[in-house]
Amino acid sequence: MPSSLLNRQSVTTPVGSALQIAPFKYVPPPGNTAVEVQSAEEPSGPKRSATQQRVVDLSNAGNYKAASQVGVELLKNEKADDALQLIIANSLAWTGQLKQAIPAYEKLTKGELANAANIGLANIENWRGNPEKAAPMFRAVLATEPNSTDAIVGLAQAERELRPKTSLTFGGTKDSSVIESRVATLNHRWRDESTMNVMEVETSGVRNWKDENQTDQRDVTFRYQALGLELKPSFEISMPTKADRSLYGGVRLSFNDAQETLDFGYINWSKTTVNPDGLAANLGASRIGAGSRRNYPFGDVSARVDLYSISDSNRIWTANVQLNSSWRPVGNNVKPFIGAENRTATFNTSNYWSPINGSGTLYGGLLGEWGVADWSLYASAQLSMPIYGDAGSGWAASAGGKRWITSDIALSMNLWAMSSWRDSATYRSQSANVTVEKLW
Repeated sequence: MPSSLLNRQSVTTPVGSALQIAPFKYVPPPGNTAVEVQSAEEPSGPKRSATQQRVVDLSNAGNYKAASQVGVELLKNEKADDALQLIIANSLAWTGQLKQAIPAYEKLTKGELANAANIGLANIENWRGNPEKAAPMFRAVLATEPNSTDAIVGLAQAERELRPKTSLTFGGTKDSSVIESRVATLNHRWRDESTMNVMEVETSGVRNWKDENQTDQRDVTFRYQALGLELKPSFEISMPTKADRSLYGGVRLSFNDAQETLDFGYINWSKTTVNPDGLAANLGASRIGAGSRRNYPFGDVSARVDLYSISDSNRIWTANVQLNSSWRPVGNNVKPFIGAENRTATFNTSNYWSPINGSGTLYGGLLGEWGVADWSLYASAQLSMPIYGDAGSGWAASAGGKRWITSDIALSMNLWAMSSWRDSATYRSQSANVTVEKLW
């Protein structure tokens, strides 16, 4: 089942930039949502060709990737009955091939298996982070099938994302340069009655120190997103409440059903430095960035480019491209990924990582995700190798989970560690955070 925790988590690669974990959970819901299909040999069952029966057998064996591959090829030459069509659609969805799964489900929305198909489509909206679309679809199923376990569970997960939520997070980071950081964040998020307007208010405090050098900063932030508008614009404004009183803000626009995004604004760069001197410098940065995420039969491809023009006259350029493969060599819950990333600066400064000769890295690893209605876990491990500039071999690992203690209180934890090469030396860092959420 999808996990809102996993949708927001990130792993940091050995080079150090943020890497978004794939925002979908491909774990089949509790209980078998695929229709039980009778064997071709049974007199009362549909007569199936050898290829059709192979799809059924692969699905029943839990080999959803192979079932989807054989099923897609089968549909090019043969017409599947509704039960087989649903198995193919489920196999596509459960292996992350969402673009192909949607039309496979849509062919069933007028027949006897309409409810099962609509549950599949609603799950996809949940996995894509669109609970406002998923919830009415689950409710429509429950109106005709009130005891549907999958619709009940799916609706509960969608409504958790739609309800007002207060969260409190505590976290810390320590690296090999003996810099430590502590962060506390209090956030409240809610939607209006239409569920299409999302608001957040947040206050946070950060403390960075090295030896006797210590710097603190506190800020307040307001965010708003209009999901009902064409470009789904989101806005953010924030202001430190101590020392630096600059006003920061940004805008994000989404295109092509949120497959592409454009970001621009003026951000609090000091807060990103994880460095007491960087935090004390009260640095801001103009930012423009673009991102893309596309779903293909072979996996999800994501790419992002950002340019920062910092108030100390430096410029930082970052880029990342990653493939989250639909190949499942070690089981349905573990997916391989591979990618490359770059970071380049105009000049070097000790206030933040700024490789003047650039740093390019190729990385690859495995991400595992497991979950049911009230808990989710993930673990990721990866290795990297240098491509050019100030880069070296490295590794990164992360793990975390979320548990709903009651129907409206959840506890989550995330751990992360990495080793890489920076400024001609080995660089290591570790971090941890804990979050308590309360729904209202």
